[in-house]
Amino acid sequence: MRKFITALLFIFSTVVHAENKITYPKRAEMLRIGGEINVLYDISREGKTENIRIIRVNPKYVFDRDVKRQIATWNYPKNDQQKDVALRVVFKAN
Repeated sequence: MRKFITALLFIFSTVVHAENKITYPKRAEMLRIGGEINVLYDISREGKTENIRIIRVNPKYVFDRDVKRQIATWNYPKNDQQKDVALRVVFKAN
């Protein structure tokens, strides 16, 4: 039983980390603020994101901190180091 639970936890943790996505920041969503952000980041040998840079954002100071925080939690396969990975996210308010 213990091996089964350990295997289940391992599978669950792999699935959770496999999904790199950006969610709409709560404050911007509540205020119905839309905009876009362009980001560059690097992927380390360990598969972690690092050196996250905001290239352009509109409006300023709405999405910056939350998007950087979310990207910082992303995981990639190990030994797939990359530099200057570009990402553009568009937030559309309803």
